Amino acid sequence: MPVIKTSPTRTLLLYAQDNRGMGHINRTLTIARHVLAAHPDLVAYIATKSRITSNFTLPERCDYIKLPSRLTPDTAAKTDEEQEAAKERFRKVRGQILKAAALALSPELVLVDHEPLGSAGEFRDGLYALKGQSPSTRFVFGLRDIMDDAAHISALWKELGVYDAFENLYDGIAVYGWRRLYDVAEAYAIPATIRHKLHYCGFIVRELPSLNGQCVRQHYELPATGPLVFATVGGGYDGYPVLEATVNALERLQTKIPDLLAIMVSGPFMPPEEQALLQARATPAFRVVSQADTFQLMAAANAVISMGGYNSVCEALAVARPLVIVPRATHKIEQQIRAETLAAHGLARCVHPSELSGESLAEALAWALGCDRQAHARRVHELIPSFDGAARLTDYLSQWLAPPASEAPVGEERELVFE
Repeated sequence: MPVIKTSPTRTLLLYAQDNRGMGHINRTLTIARHVLAAHPDLVAYIATKSRITSNFTLPERCDYIKLPSRLTPDTAAKTDEEQEAAKERFRKVRGQILKAAALALSPELVLVDHEPLGSAGEFRDGLYALKGQSPSTRFVFGLRDIMDDAAHISALWKELGVYDAFENLYDGIAVYGWRRLYDVAEAYAIPATIRHKLHYCGFIVRELPSLNGQCVRQHYELPATGPLVFATVGGGYDGYPVLEATVNALERLQTKIPDLLAIMVSGPFMPPEEQALLQARATPAFRVVSQADTFQLMAAANAVISMGGYNSVCEALAVARPLVIVPRATHKIEQQIRAETLAAHGLARCVHPSELSGESLAEALAWALGCDRQAHARRVHELIPSFDGAARLTDYLSQWLAPPASEAPVGEERELVFE
């Protein structure tokens, strides 16, 4: 009986730091689709706290490892010390799961998103243990260009040992952005000995929508004419103030633009009572939905209102829509930096949360609706020549994912060219 030789399964392990948001897992799934399409002999596993199956579709040959989120009953009352102890306990639980999964899967490549050692360092032990067990495994850090206040990130990275990981653990650092917009080496004080590992891939966005604007209007039973505003707040858990101000702004503008139309997406995580308040103010011209293909709606819109998350902003830029950004009001200023950077280049207007009102948003939205579409598209292209970051990243990762020489077709060579 002939002996059938089988090769071990080639595996890509991706870590996506996400919980209440949707941006990191959206980006990670986009990357997984591109890499798996380029490497038919590869399988992928995504480790994340995100509830992927609730809001996303996994590509073929891809599964996910659900990391537990800390659940607290509404009746539970704990001191700050008890809350912190519970958080630390769950970080340890997730760390143990990550370590066990990494060692068992023995992946060919690990791509870590956003947090170089996992959230609060939860993946540190697993990453170093895998490197010790499997010296052939390659490690790449996916760096979203703007993370937070640069000085804060540098201090945090020193505290967590990230610079040492860049030096001794990671083989590459893929930057999801453009140096001309944000120089991460300068911003985060990356040492000269590490900078050769940096590779700017450009913005990671999903495939451009295929439906045209008229089809989208028909789907939402909107008139074929009239300027269309699209407003999105990502997952939506803290997006109500933005959409409430959007409704107020639209009502103000409607006196000057009678045929004004709008679609607002509240997001799956907005509390039901807040969604109900928005629905009560909806009209045949101003629609409110909980979920939709936001990229498709951006492509159909004349102007976009969004918070300053990476995915939403990049998708609005990819379809060259004038953008009004209301940065998320948190202790992190990442979204504010992104909004102010784009506003300085004339690609967006920024309305700070402290100044958010129907009046301020109406003024910014009037600018967006009044933009010359072709001139705006030229400005976008001058600053951002392409939005093929996922393809560029796949080429970059492929230098470590190419099959062994013994498995490559005879006479076939592949040359990778990086900018």
